[in-house]
Amino acid sequence: MQAKTITAPALPARQIVQARLTIKNGTKQELVKAIEKTGLVRPNRVHRLPIEIGHMIRSTHKDEQFGEVDVNNAQQVALVAYRLAQHRFTAKPIIAPSRNPNRVYELAIVGAGSTAAYYIDTLGPAYDHSHTVVIGGNNPWMSARGHGIAYINHTRRQIAMPSENVTEHGGNESFVNRRAFALASDRVVGSTTGRWIHSDKVTNISLLAGVYTITYGNGQTVRASKVTFAGGGGPLRKPTELTDESKAIRNGARIIDMNTFIRKKVRLRPRGRVVIWGSNAAIDAVAAAKRFGWTIVKWLYNAEPAWLPGSRYKSKPYRLQEVQRDSSHPYKGRNDIKIEDSGNKLQVRDTSTGLVIAANIDFVVYGLGTDDLLTDGAAVMDASVLEGAANLSPMLDDGGIFGATPSQDNESSRAFLGWRNTAGTFKVVGLAAENYTTTTARDGKQVKTRINSKDDPRVQALKEWVSGDVATVGQLTYIRSAVRAVNNYVPPSIVERVDYSHADRNQLRVHLQAKYPSLPESYAQAFIALVHTVRTGYSARLPHGFTAQQTAFLDQQLAAKHQQAKRGRVSSLGAWEQWMRSRLVDMMPSEGVEVSRGLAKLPRNKR
Repeated sequence: MQAKTITAPALPARQIVQARLTIKNGTKQELVKAIEKTGLVRPNRVHRLPIEIGHMIRSTHKDEQFGEVDVNNAQQVALVAYRLAQHRFTAKPIIAPSRNPNRVYELAIVGAGSTAAYYIDTLGPAYDHSHTVVIGGNNPWMSARGHGIAYINHTRRQIAMPSENVTEHGGNESFVNRRAFALASDRVVGSTTGRWIHSDKVTNISLLAGVYTITYGNGQTVRASKVTFAGGGGPLRKPTELTDESKAIRNGARIIDMNTFIRKKVRLRPRGRVVIWGSNAAIDAVAAAKRFGWTIVKWLYNAEPAWLPGSRYKSKPYRLQEVQRDSSHPYKGRNDIKIEDSGNKLQVRDTSTGLVIAANIDFVVYGLGTDDLLTDGAAVMDASVLEGAANLSPMLDDGGIFGATPSQDNESSRAFLGWRNTAGTFKVVGLAAENYTTTTARDGKQVKTRINSKDDPRVQALKEWVSGDVATVGQLTYIRSAVRAVNNYVPPSIVERVDYSHADRNQLRVHLQAKYPSLPESYAQAFIALVHTVRTGYSARLPHGFTAQQTAFLDQQLAAKHQQAKRGRVSSLGAWEQWMRSRLVDMMPSEGVEVSRGLAKLPRNKR
């Protein structure tokens, strides 16, 4: 029984794998015959099986550890066959990186943060990264965003590297440490790629005769046949008092961005009085100010914050809903807000009413979003990259990974993954994809738009396949799923376990095929639809995905149904599906319970 929606990725000519394999209960020849019987390896490659398996057996401990394969275990044999069908296993050594200035790399990745790490990770162990160059500075989670709030508002299951295939449930008590997450990303970038240029200053990307030139640093260049732009957000948008000399004020140094506040100011004593300017973009600054005892005089925004159901920020010691109740000041237009000198401090005026709304302020802390690195200001992307088009084109789910089989009728609701140029040799992923701005002529005007609204059907299509604590394209959980789909990645451990809370349709189908091969196709598709509809319909009660109890229940039901199918005694599909849905709902925690349970496990000073 073959998975209907899985398409193996096309392999670059130099793509290789070095993975150590151990055979149990049989010989190499017997394993070759067992693999051939699966029908997963194309006939024109069967003759190479003894050679490639021989390379795997002789691989060293430094290579990927494929693990032990029992010739008598059909599931393990099928996994080897699946991997062989996807990749070419060779004994070719990894080539040492070259510093030849005229060298053209096969792939350049701009950015060295979490998105870049996800992209590298999902290319898989088969990808020959001796031909990859990364240009990027420090991971923002390591330093730039500060550690006044020490954690990221997500669990490992939501944001860990795709190859880890984390399936264990974790609540608020297991939010990922910022520094630890940055180090994990750095390990992927540093240990995998052929060359890492430590520079966060990429100034230009141009295309000529099929070769990209990336200019960085003080005018140095590197060339590549393909570019993946994972450079994150552009510069933080600033108040006009910092950008327009005619509006500059004497105490302008007291107007600081949210990252600077969290990194350098939040622990200062004595605590002072602050105004926070920005909704969700600045919410970490509001949380840090509240936690460290600053007086939040006003919280300014033009759109109310979107409260994620699994956030700690509505619980002690934060309770930001109280800050919103007591200190919020909604405004209509950003230009209505004016920052003025007041002695050696600041005051804030709403010009729509003429009233001073905050006085005697030590710092105005802004989080107003970020510009588009590619097109705004000193744009990084040269027009040549567009290959004659007006804009980059959105990369949408063309494989039915997050929905129905693509057609012209559902293009507007296919999951948004990123951007690409016409040839597909230039791609934009991650926060940079959320920020990329297209320009189109409409009624004689140039209209700028982004695909970043949580209500956009293309964004909703992917959000329905992740846990409830995901609102936008630029969040790590969304980015990870999108990048995984771009590279059509399936982790090797999928045969043993799957993350029901974040796996896409293909990953779920591969897992069912590998671990429960006797499960009828109709039951497999019904199970996938059930997982999808339950986690979508109850996302507010499952902010971090299915609970440990629900996950164990799903595992148990699949194992039982698989055994029934092997004996030819499968019960009614409709009755099974309805009963499973009912049981999952019965196990569902009430809204807010996930948060309170998690926080109860933490001492107050660790929250």
